[in-house]
Amino acid sequence: MKKLIFIIGCMLFAWSSLQAQAIADPDKMWTVPAIHTMDEEITWYFDFASAATLEDNAELLFWTWQPSEPGVTFPLKNEGNRIWSFTFTPTEFYGLTSEKIFAYAEQKFYFNIQAAGGGATGTLSRPIVDFIGDFVKSEKQTSYGPADFQLNSTLSLLFNANLVDGFLPAPSTVHLHSGLNDWDVEQQFQSWLPEIREKTQFKHLGNGIYKKDFVPETYYGVTEEYIMENIVWVVAKFDGNSDWAGAWDAPKILAPGLPEPPPPHLFFFPMKISKNDVLIITRDNNDRGQRLSYTITGGSKVLTGDMEGAMTRQRAFINIVKEFGGMDIKKINMQIKDQNGRAIYNGDIPLVEVDNLTK
Repeated sequence: MKKLIFIIGCMLFAWSSLQAQAIADPDKMWTVPAIHTMDEEITWYFDFASAATLEDNAELLFWTWQPSEPGVTFPLKNEGNRIWSFTFTPTEFYGLTSEKIFAYAEQKFYFNIQAAGGGATGTLSRPIVDFIGDFVKSEKQTSYGPADFQLNSTLSLLFNANLVDGFLPAPSTVHLHSGLNDWDVEQQFQSWLPEIREKTQFKHLGNGIYKKDFVPETYYGVTEEYIMENIVWVVAKFDGNSDWAGAWDAPKILAPGLPEPPPPHLFFFPMKISKNDVLIITRDNNDRGQRLSYTITGGSKVLTGDMEGAMTRQRAFINIVKEFGGMDIKKINMQIKDQNGRAIYNGDIPLVEVDNLTK
């Protein structure tokens, strides 16, 4: 009886010692790249900043059992600053096809993390997400992730060429032409330079879906002090010739935490004009660094000029009576473009007879 009590006591002591060495769950877990397929190499990161029982130089082991069990533990890499990582390709690691991983009923990876000297986290999990399949179902032309990307973190861009005219059948390659803060710092797509073609190239995932992973800080060659406000980008199609075979202007990506800027607003004053008026063209809420110019055509006369002002407001004053007063015309055509040739406005403005202005 005494022997049995002694054995039970030892077991309880061992159990309590193990519990005392248990590792707290990580404060944060994330994946790089955030958008990924199951057959590409990814890295899981685990931040144990609050794990009081864990030494900074601790050796940690990774053990997983679902969606399949490799059968052994694997060492985590100590990244410093109490962050550990594990790099793997899910299809190779679990010995399953992408389809079988996505078909797993619980839709989660299950694992725990153990200290080499004993102790472990509780059961941890990460969702199994079919990022590409979900993107296709969304019927969006582009997407990006993670939502909280930073200057020094990996950003993933997705592009669905099926939804953009002129990009299919698939070209030789698709490339990123982009810049930070409304083209303040650019990484152009220069088709005649092989190293730039390689740097800017999207990865074709099949079926007209393309992905580009990059870290803004290193990709654009800026310092960590640079304040990123947005990323502007154009998707370029390259068919093997020296010139672009096509291009599509993608939506601007705002850096996390920045408020949505008010939309640009273009208006004319007066709303009805005659050949006796001065026309005022105004556009508010322009992009940073955006410069606007106009081309006005009335009959055989073409008038061009630049709008004056800055980001908040740009204006132009057109003396209609001076420029077109003696001409027998019923309308003028107005075209407004920015410095990159992007069309802001293209339309006809009727010239109302003076007697009809108040009607």
